[in-house]
Amino acid sequence: MLAFIFAIALSFAFVETEADYNNDFIHLGGDSWLPIPEVNCAEGDETCTVQRTEGGQIYDVYDEEDLSTLKESDSTEPIKQY
Repeated sequence: MLAFIFAIALSFAFVETEADYNNDFIHLGGDSWLPIPEVNCAEGDETCTVQRTEGGQIYDVYDEEDLSTLKESDSTEPIKQY
């Protein structure tokens, strides 16, 4: 019986996380990330950016909570999310 309980507990320990394809992310500094709705940035040579409030800070957009997944854009203008 103890082996059965142990096997069930281990099954939860090795659950793989999947990428979140419904969200993009903005980096708030340190280990802090904020999920945002998926942003449609056209492929280009610029960095995809968003502005969350009128006159507010402009953030780079990432596909995942990983600084190496910066999204590209064809525009230098931030996408307004307000």
